[in-house]
Amino acid sequence: MEVIYWQLAVAGITAAAYLFGSRLIGAGAAGIWTLWTLAILSYGPLAILQLFSAWGTFFAIDAFTKQNRQLAEFKAALAGFREDDKKALVEAKNEGRFTLLSDSSHYDYMLEQIDRADASVMILSGWVSDKVIDSRFIETTANALSRGVKVYIGFGFENSSGVHEVSRPAKRALASLEKLVRSQTGISVGRFNNHQKALVIDKRRVVCGSHNWLSNRAFKNREQSFIIEDSAAAEAVFLHSSPMIESNPAFGI
Repeated sequence: MEVIYWQLAVAGITAAAYLFGSRLIGAGAAGIWTLWTLAILSYGPLAILQLFSAWGTFFAIDAFTKQNRQLAEFKAALAGFREDDKKALVEAKNEGRFTLLSDSSHYDYMLEQIDRADASVMILSGWVSDKVIDSRFIETTANALSRGVKVYIGFGFENSSGVHEVSRPAKRALASLEKLVRSQTGISVGRFNNHQKALVIDKRRVVCGSHNWLSNRAFKNREQSFIIEDSAAAEAVFLHSSPMIESNPAFGI
């Protein structure tokens, strides 16, 4: 029984260090138990049991907290979405139908998806900038339009004063978009109070997160999005957002 009580103490101390301290402190506690075990215990099975008590506890708590943290980040990423859309997206994520997309991967991923789209692309972003809406973006989008792909772009996040501030990079981006709209068919650009950040491809894949798709390439802060392969969730976001884009044309066309 003493062995069991001792292992519970090892696990308890490691858990307390993680939960009431930090992940680093928890790893430090498990590391100290490792050094103590290797220095003191000569009986192999007991040493293995103690290492398992320390590191098993650490990794179990680490996995649990990571899952909870990820869920919290995901729910925060759904700010601005309709409640029924949120429900569909959370359900799809909980069923494991997602992968993660981080930081600088966003720009290339977006262009790849536009290039591979068969029927439609929707991009929802708070802001626009020529850092993203550059010559490569315009060319890729124009090629998609020439294949018959419908493109929907929505932006226009307003600050607490109800104003959408248009910076010089935004003005240059809007000039490029307006030129594209006037020269191509099949593209709709809407400007309205939009806080959603999403990429919807062919109504079967939706990518949502903290990333402003059409303005951010600096990645001074950590950006993470969730790629969800679920046609019901993707179609719901598309059907609820496309009317807002079409009824609020950015260029009065």
